[in-house]
Amino acid sequence: MSTVAHGWTLRRHVPPGVTNLEVWNLPVLGHELWELLGSARVDEARRDGVPESMLAFHLLPALAGALGELTSRHDVDAVWLSGGLACLEGFAPLVEEVTAALPCPVYVADDPRFAPVRAGLRILAPMRPNRPVALDMGQTSIKCASPQAVHVFERDTATLPLLFIGMPRPADKHHIPAAVRFVAGALRDFAGQQPPDALCLALPCPLDAALLPGGCTYGWEGHAPLVADILRESALPTGGTVLVLNDAELAAEAARGDARLADSRRVLCLTLGFGPGGALLERA
Repeated sequence: MSTVAHGWTLRRHVPPGVTNLEVWNLPVLGHELWELLGSARVDEARRDGVPESMLAFHLLPALAGALGELTSRHDVDAVWLSGGLACLEGFAPLVEEVTAALPCPVYVADDPRFAPVRAGLRILAPMRPNRPVALDMGQTSIKCASPQAVHVFERDTATLPLLFIGMPRPADKHHIPAAVRFVAGALRDFAGQQPPDALCLALPCPLDAALLPGGCTYGWEGHAPLVADILRESALPTGGTVLVLNDAELAAEAARGDARLADSRRVLCLTLGFGPGGALLERA
């Protein structure tokens, strides 16, 4: 299904063999997973004076518990991890140690923060664009990539507060245009003098076939023209195709390109940032 808006063709993209998984609220150690395996947990540890070299250690019990449950539930033969928290000092060797008892190997992306957004460029490649751009939007930042550069735009929570699922939304809905301006501004600033002719846009929320967004901390659930609004606000002088997907689906596409997984048929992909996102990659 595709629609046209502001000179762009918008299309919901689901990478072949990829199924989105809801893991953020998985019960682990008496909590929902995002409470123990997310940036809030890391920020709390920093405030408590935990040194950088020990931050990853604080995430491991929740990660090990979640992987024990999820690898069994989905009968996978490998796990692939990406996201900003996988960049913490010592994360990869600690993960290898605490997951040694699992029935399958666990791999950390070579470039955990940018591997998914770079996969967005690979998704666009079959269209042979001249100036492709990919955006991987998380709850606290937007990662942007072109063939020449990558950049991160951080969310200013003073002007764009976190609206947790279940929290009341502002009655006047001013938070939605504020979120639109954040995404559009990142796209416009990153593109600069080289406006793109193809976009891959990964959003941190569920999406249906008509691009209707689900819940996340931006509070835009149910706002049907979200992607069209972003393109209008960005005021890009060009048009082209926009492929829109969920950020965990994009992470799974990044896992597909990891040579270490070439022989793995069912891969559990987790992206670790503000909260964990998940997807299952199945190969024919």
